[in-house]
Amino acid sequence: MKVFALFALAAAGLIGASMAALMLLFTTPSDHGALAVTAAVVFGVHLASFLLARLLKRRSVWVAWGVGSLLRLGTLVVYAVLVVKVLAFPLVPALIGCATFLFLPTLIEPLLLLK
Repeated sequence: MKVFALFALAAAGLIGASMAALMLLFTTPSDHGALAVTAAVVFGVHLASFLLARLLKRRSVWVAWGVGSLLRLGTLVVYAVLVVKVLAFPLVPALIGCATFLFLPTLIEPLLLLK
């Protein structure tokens, strides 16, 4: 559980820092709203993905990491459709935010999966 908490803290920090940087680039209130919702959704996906990967790592670390990566890719695809059709968020900040928030925590995930 300690490793999960460490991942959650690191993911929150990376997502928060990148969101702050993106808010300097996208300045309207609707852009900020899209980034905030996107960050919350992606954070939840990261936690679920890491938990799933921790459960699957007994079989193979590569399988665990691959399943998490597929979950994240699926999230990006589904989110792209939802942003356009349902949520009516500004497309560019929402998708750039989604891709950024999905990518950064995956850089630390392999290090924590091995613990």
